[in-house]
Amino acid sequence: MKFDKQTIKDLEFDEICVRLSKYCKSNKAQQNALSIKSLNSLDEVKAELNLLDEIKQIHESDDLSMPHPASDSIDGALKLLDIKNGVLTLDELLRVYTLCLGTQKLIAFTYNQRQQFPLIHQATEHISEVESILKLIQSVLNDKSQIKDDATPLLANLRKQMVSNKREINKNFDKALKKGKKDEVLADTFETFLDDKRLLAVISTFKNNVAGKVVGVSSKGNVSYVEPEVNIRLNQHQAQLRAEERSEIYRILSDLSDKLRHRRRDLEAFQRLLVRFDLFNAKVIFGQTYSGIIPKIKIALSFEWFDAKHPLLYLSNLELEEKTIGQDIEMNSGSRFLVISGPNAGGKSITLKTVGLVQMMFQSGLFVPLGLNSSCCWFENILSDIGDNQSIQDQLSTYSYRLKRMEFFLRNADVNTLLLLDEFGSGSDPELGGALAEVFYEKLYAKKSFAVITTHYANIKILTASLDGAVNACMLFDTQKLIPLYKLSIGQPGSSFTFEVAKLNGISADLIEDAKSKVSESKLELDDLTVELQKEKSDLKELNEKNTKSSLAADLSKQKYDAKLLTLTQKAERQAAFFEQQNKFVNAGKRIFELIKKYEKHETNKALNESVKRYVAQEKSKILVLKKAKKDAAKKRKIKEQSKINDALLMDKHLKAPDLPKLGKGQQKSEKINTEVKVVKNFKVGDIAMLKSTNQRGTIKEIKGNKVVVLVGNFVITTKLSEIE
Repeated sequence: MKFDKQTIKDLEFDEICVRLSKYCKSNKAQQNALSIKSLNSLDEVKAELNLLDEIKQIHESDDLSMPHPASDSIDGALKLLDIKNGVLTLDELLRVYTLCLGTQKLIAFTYNQRQQFPLIHQATEHISEVESILKLIQSVLNDKSQIKDDATPLLANLRKQMVSNKREINKNFDKALKKGKKDEVLADTFETFLDDKRLLAVISTFKNNVAGKVVGVSSKGNVSYVEPEVNIRLNQHQAQLRAEERSEIYRILSDLSDKLRHRRRDLEAFQRLLVRFDLFNAKVIFGQTYSGIIPKIKIALSFEWFDAKHPLLYLSNLELEEKTIGQDIEMNSGSRFLVISGPNAGGKSITLKTVGLVQMMFQSGLFVPLGLNSSCCWFENILSDIGDNQSIQDQLSTYSYRLKRMEFFLRNADVNTLLLLDEFGSGSDPELGGALAEVFYEKLYAKKSFAVITTHYANIKILTASLDGAVNACMLFDTQKLIPLYKLSIGQPGSSFTFEVAKLNGISADLIEDAKSKVSESKLELDDLTVELQKEKSDLKELNEKNTKSSLAADLSKQKYDAKLLTLTQKAERQAAFFEQQNKFVNAGKRIFELIKKYEKHETNKALNESVKRYVAQEKSKILVLKKAKKDAAKKRKIKEQSKINDALLMDKHLKAPDLPKLGKGQQKSEKINTEVKVVKNFKVGDIAMLKSTNQRGTIKEIKGNKVVVLVGNFVITTKLSEIE
């Protein structure tokens, strides 16, 4: 699929591309972002968004860092390698080297994370040979990105000679400099560097006093630059060594270029990979700026959007610290034509643009500015007619342009087309233009297309209400404050609030009344009825929102109370158990201390040991008896409960229901309620019981009629017998 050029302009998709490009690091990725296109199918969108979701998870992780290597284009190097005997310059080689390092880093990361993020690994696993190419380059480059001294034996020997010769040159120059200072023949700068040679900065009047060759003078002529005589031969030799070094480096680069020439396709693949992931990272970072999500994807032609926001408006309002109102929009076979009416400057056009722009972003593999649980589908064509598009070149007026655009829609629209028609039918005589718009509407509707339309025409609203696959909607307006609410309401058409908006913009009441007198009574009554319906709907919506908030607040308070009660009860139980355990420890310690006191005068510990053993055996016996008693009690309760169940089943089996006349539905429900029997277990003081409301166990301390007092930890709770088990 290819986006329509006029639609890209109308919906400002090109601005989305510009903003996306700013998050790319490489020039090639920026160029790709600026010319981003729709993907070819819904399957490609799924694959792209799933991959982006993994990258997003990595960006949001505190433990991982997604590689986002930047590399300059190697197109120049690739062109040189494409030429027989072409030799890479050192700069071009360094670009290739940087590209390979970035590729190595990305592949290593995706391989290490292949279990958790399999999709990004799959996107890179086709890349190979990066290690071997790096090995080739590193055989001639050092850590400072320069040709190694030992790249070849000849280069090593040349650089060794150059170092030795340089040392001799510096030694001689330092002596000449020291002498010049002593003789006070040097200028303030003392020396300069020209043509790879150190030169003395001599005051021109004293230049003949210095042994050497004058190789230049300052712009004013007052300073002469002298090459010390002792270094002339050495500098010439140094220049010769440098020439031989350059020749050897060229030979090294030539050999390396020949080897890389056979790896040209690999290098192209490396560049494509890094550019692709550069754009992926940019999509994720850009998506975070407008809180974009990955929606659910539907194969069928239907979508449901919650809190849909125009991304450019959202980002603009974000800078101004203003709120952006999202819209809830649903379109399917039963509501494939959405006709939005309402006041000017009420948000109709921006809502229409939101639908088109969000759909284009989705089909381009971008995060979309929608609320959670939103769903999207695929359209083969997205076509728009928005704004005042005159063509001076073709001598077309606005209306003529719109007619040509409509003719284009009639030829190209089909069941897989999304149409976006702003101010449908406007630009001509309202009555005649409205009639023509109605005909266009019927033709497009017959093509089974999807469309979002904004209009003020009553005949379009009426036609929409009569069609099964079309639905009216309006932008809400506060009739008391006379301000638009910028909120879409689906289900009924809206008034244009012509006179209200005029009053808001300072038009006098007299002029407004004169205008009303020129409108038919039925038209005014219809508009007033529309306004009143919208006001009632707005009031009802506000009331529902308040009730929902109150209900949520009450539920939250109850949850907090129940959670706090449960926490306190559990804490009391733990404290009670702790105190009981500590008391046992204290008593045991006290008893042991008493035994020690009793036998402290005995010469041996035999009697003491025997007494301690007897005491430990007694305590152990008590613990075992207590455990057995608890186990037997639990077993008896289980047998007793099962016996009751069996008795009830046996009675049910032998009893025969009497023949009764049939009751009405309401009587049956009432009878069912009245015949419900609550079975209350026979408890006695000292029994262990569980509170049904909190699932906490406690000991029954007192029974008063149908009331029972239960000790739960350190808390005494009074409740009904029916509330324990």
